[in-house]
Amino acid sequence: MGPRILVPLCGKTVDMVYLARLGYRVVGVDGVRKAIEDFAKDFGLKVPTAKGPTMHVNFPPELDPSRFRGHAVLIPAGPEDGSRHEPPPPVIFVEGDFLGLGPEQAKALVPFEAAFDRGGFVAVEPSDRQLYADTLGHLMAPGGRILLVAVEHDGFAGGKRGPPYQVTAEELQKYFGGRFALKRLGSADALDEALRARGATRFMESVYLLTKK
Repeated sequence: MGPRILVPLCGKTVDMVYLARLGYRVVGVDGVRKAIEDFAKDFGLKVPTAKGPTMHVNFPPELDPSRFRGHAVLIPAGPEDGSRHEPPPPVIFVEGDFLGLGPEQAKALVPFEAAFDRGGFVAVEPSDRQLYADTLGHLMAPGGRILLVAVEHDGFAGGKRGPPYQVTAEELQKYFGGRFALKRLGSADALDEALRARGATRFMESVYLLTKK
C-alpha cells in the first residue's frame, strides 16, 4: 500500500476517493458525522455486517472515545487504479474536533508522511489559525509534505470575509514558517458564478508545498 495521507476538515470530498484509488491510505478528520455518513452513502461499498453506513474503527486509548470516533469506508475500484491489482485501501475517518488533536493524540495516530489541505485552513476562523497550524505540525512526520490550497479575495456580500477566508503567502509564513519550509507552486483565477453570486469580484487560488523541517 502507498503512504498515509491526512485530509483535515475533510467533509465528504471526492478527493479522498481519488487518493484511495491511487493507493494512498487516506485518513480524513471531520467533526460532522453526517458528512462522514454521506461520504459512505455516496462513494462507499455496503458492508452487510456493519451496523450503519460505516464500519467502526478502534483507536489507541490516547484518543478519548467520547471525543474521537473511528470509521472506515470501503471504496470500489475505479479508473484511477490503473494497473494496480489490489482494491483501494479503506478510507479511515476520525470523527471529532481537528483542533483537539494535541501532541499525544498525534503520536497515537502516528505522524503522517503527507497531507492534502483544500478547504481546511481557509475555513477556520482567523483566531484559530495558529492552533490549526500547530495541530498540523504535530500530525506531520519530519520531511512530511502538505499540499495546501489558499485563496485570496476581496470579500463577499454584506461585508463577510469568509469562509473561505483570505490567506496570503505572508500569513502562511507567519503560521507555518517555524515548522515548515514553504514553496508556492502556482496560482489561478478561480472566480466562478457561484462566487460572483456571493458578491466576490476577485478570487485567486494558490497552491503551496509545505515540507516539515
